[in-house]
Amino acid sequence: MLSACHWVRTGDAAPLRPVAAAQVKTVGACTSTGTCRDSLDIVAMGVSGFLFVPWRDSTQLVMTPPSYTNPTLWWTVFGNWLFGSKPNEARIARRVRDLPAIGPDRLARVRAVLVGHGHYDHLMDLPVLARALPNATVYGSRSVVNTLNAVPAFAGASGPASRLVPMDALAGESGARPGRSLSISDAVQMRAIAWEHAPNFGTHVIARGNVAPAKSALPRGIFGWKLGRVYAYAIDVLDRDGGVGTRIVLHDAGASPDVVRRAVAVIGTMPTARSTVLIITAANFDQEPSYPDILLASIAPAHVLLGHWEDFFRSPEKSERVVRGIHGRRLIEIVQRYQGDRWTALRAGATLRVRY
Repeated sequence: MLSACHWVRTGDAAPLRPVAAAQVKTVGACTSTGTCRDSLDIVAMGVSGFLFVPWRDSTQLVMTPPSYTNPTLWWTVFGNWLFGSKPNEARIARRVRDLPAIGPDRLARVRAVLVGHGHYDHLMDLPVLARALPNATVYGSRSVVNTLNAVPAFAGASGPASRLVPMDALAGESGARPGRSLSISDAVQMRAIAWEHAPNFGTHVIARGNVAPAKSALPRGIFGWKLGRVYAYAIDVLDRDGGVGTRIVLHDAGASPDVVRRAVAVIGTMPTARSTVLIITAANFDQEPSYPDILLASIAPAHVLLGHWEDFFRSPEKSERVVRGIHGRRLIEIVQRYQGDRWTALRAGATLRVRY
C-alpha cells in the first residue's frame, strides 16, 4: 500500500520554478557580451511537447507531440478497460486556441514532428493535431509509422505516405554506427539516436512491443499505443556558413547508463556546436541509475530544459502538478549539482529563447 501511494500522489510544482505561460525567458552566454549571432525559441506545448522556432527561418519549424487529453489515473486503471480511450478533441482545440505561442499559424509552419516512442501520452493526440499540420512529416520508429498509417492526414492512397518516415535504419547506434542526419530545411538538421524507456514501475515498462503491420484503425485503448523502438534526437540549427549554431539534444524517457553512453558517443561524432541545450525528462527519472547524471556530465550543456514534468493524469487546464511517482526536489538537486542555475522548466505556452 505504501508503494502504491508513491505512484498515486502528485507533487507541488514550486521547486521547479516553472516559467508562466506567455512569458519568455532568455538565456545564452553571448547576451552579456553583445556578440549573439542568432536565436532559437523553444516553446513548451505540454508534457514532452515542444515547438522549435529558429529565428533564421521561422517558416520551417520542428515539434515533438504534446499531451492534452490526459486521461485521469482512475480512468486509465478502470474506465479504459471498459470503454477505451480517445483524444479529447474539444480540449485539444482549446489548448491550441488559448496558447498563442502554439497557435494554428505556427502549427501550419511545422515541417517535422519527432516522435521518441509510441506510448499514448506522446502520440494519442497527434492524429487530431494532424489536421493543423498540413506541411509536417512525422519521424519515428516503424511501429509509430504503422500506428499513424490509420490517420487520414498522414496515410497515402496505397500504404504509408512519405509524410511518415521510419528512423530504424537511419538512427545512430554507437560511435562506430553513428547513423546520419536528415535535412529539415536549410537552417535545421536532425539525427535520431537509439534510446530506451526507463521502467514505469519496478522493472516493468507498460505497453512494450511493436505495432505491425500498418494499421487502418487507431488503438481503442491506452495500452494499444505500443512503445516500439525508442529514440532520442539531436536537432542542429545551422549558421549561414553551415556550422552548428546551437544543438538541442532531447528525449522523452530516462535510459540506462550503457544506452546513455552510446548516445553520447554518437553525438561525439557530430560537428561541434557552439551552444547545446539538453532537454531531460522528469518522469521516472529515478528508475534508472545515474540518470540524468551521465548526460549532464558528458554533454556539459549551456542550458538544461526539463521535459515531461507535468502530471499527465490531470487536465492541463488545471494548475500544474509534478508528474506522479517522482521527487521533484531530488531531480532539481541533481541538475543544480552540474548546472547551477542554468536550467528551466516551462509551463505550456512559455518560451525559452536561446541566444547564441
